[in-house]
Amino acid sequence: MTRTLRAGALTAAAISLMLALAGCFGPTPSPTPTPTPTPDAATPRPTPAATPTVEPVDLTAVIGLVARPEGLELRGDGGTVLLTLGYMSPPADAVSALTEVFGEPPVDEPYAGTNHSPAGIVHRWDEFALDERLYDEELRQAEAIDWLVWPRFAVYFDAPAADGVVLSTASGLQAGDAWSIAEADPGFDSDVWTCTGSSVEALVVAVPDSWTGPDRANVVAQPTDDGSTVKWIGAPEMEADGCA
Repeated sequence: MTRTLRAGALTAAAISLMLALAGCFGPTPSPTPTPTPTPDAATPRPTPAATPTVEPVDLTAVIGLVARPEGLELRGDGGTVLLTLGYMSPPADAVSALTEVFGEPPVDEPYAGTNHSPAGIVHRWDEFALDERLYDEELRQAEAIDWLVWPRFAVYFDAPAADGVVLSTASGLQAGDAWSIAEADPGFDSDVWTCTGSSVEALVVAVPDSWTGPDRANVVAQPTDDGSTVKWIGAPEMEADGCA
């Protein structure tokens, strides 16, 4: 009997000890979660670069037009080139720009084509003319003919100025100058054969692989019938190895 009670007492003590130990350690705490940084906090986003603004060209400031082998330069005070109109650029864009330069639209003179040249439209402001050539664009693409043979437009200076805008070559040669001045021009080269006029500025240009002809585009001066003065200046005129 005594033995049974002692065993029961020991069992109760053991239970008390276990409960005490459980109270000392307590439940295992859950780990505190680490906050996940937001994308903005983790990686700062770069500030987008500002898009550069292109200042519009004030074409009312143009005081001179200069014929070059590749394009018509619109120059301002001090000879600054404000804009260049490439001869393969859209003629409508060139007409629009020149309308702003001269302050009025041109007088248009359509003309018929021939067996050797396409039809076209001469857009004229006083003594300056822009000759729009209406070449067959599909044929141009099919034959890979570059601007040096088929320019979309050409320019002609029939006087030293048009409505107060000076017309000249890069060296300063003008229609109305003595022909002796043209012959003394640094760019004058009578050995460059063109179908009209004499070269006063030549430029070797890139040609298609299929092209086997001459590769120089020119600004030309045409003399008057008596050969005394420069009748007109024009560009571009391609060097030729024969004329029809």
